[in-house]
Amino acid sequence: LVTGLHRAGARKFIQDKICKGNTEECQHVRQWLLLRMNGRVWDHGIPLMCRSAENVPGLRSMPLWPREETSWLSAVEARHSEILAELMAVRKTPQLSGFQPYRDPVHSQGQPAADGLGVEGVDRGMWNVLYLFLNHKQFEDNCLRFPKTIAAIQEAFPRHYSHAFFSALTPGSHILKHMGPSNRMLRVWLPLCGFDKFKLRVGDQILEPKAGEAFVWDHSYEHEAWHEGSETRIVLIVDIWHPDLSDAEVKFLRTLQSCRLRAGKALAEMEVREPHEATYFDIVEKARALLTDDDWWVVNAQRDPTVPPM
Repeated sequence: LVTGLHRAGARKFIQDKICKGNTEECQHVRQWLLLRMNGRVWDHGIPLMCRSAENVPGLRSMPLWPREETSWLSAVEARHSEILAELMAVRKTPQLSGFQPYRDPVHSQGQPAADGLGVEGVDRGMWNVLYLFLNHKQFEDNCLRFPKTIAAIQEAFPRHYSHAFFSALTPGSHILKHMGPSNRMLRVWLPLCGFDKFKLRVGDQILEPKAGEAFVWDHSYEHEAWHEGSETRIVLIVDIWHPDLSDAEVKFLRTLQSCRLRAGKALAEMEVREPHEATYFDIVEKARALLTDDDWWVVNAQRDPTVPPM
């Protein structure tokens, strides 16, 4: 999957950093590569955390990260009002907001969607997302409509994982329990609006987020969510690289991930598949056309004066 200049760079990294380099600087990736070369997976022994070949050994692990470890969150919270205002402004425009139903490939956790496109993450209600970045793909049309949000992601979040989106959950929804793909990244939430009677479980911890109060949690732990409020809950989600990974390790892992995704996308474009064999790229792209209006987006009259009081 790694070719050309990327292959040469990866070989040099392994020779310089892994085989004879600074032990501390690349200790985590060294352990991970040794496991992969021997066909093994890190047995972390942590309850409710995903067991994946992509997990990097030795990274600190906790469902919810303490505030003292994430002092930069105050800069994220300072952007809350402008990001919320930008989101509400997009909602008021004549064109569609850009949200789409959250879907995963058929082999993922969840239940098959009634329209046959992938798997839904909810067993009731609606879970819609508006992608800005996803697996190193930039959704340029969406990014152009959210310049202040993009600036905040680039300036206030450390080493973002090229995965950022708005997540919207309608009243009465339940997100089924599931786990993220690995421990390489942490998930940052900036709650924007609609958090009354919303709960998030991460591992064995139950959280009740508040609008404007950002926090960091480990997406590799089993998690689920319930929303019993009367307004659509919306959060800005930005994934960041795990802080225990050195910059050199992040550069190496990012290169491998980018090559894998490009190869997967190229193979997907070359092959003819049955509907049940659709890839993640196929599903995300096709899901963009599923919502034909924004009537699902419930806001209160105080936030939008054009909306009748509930």
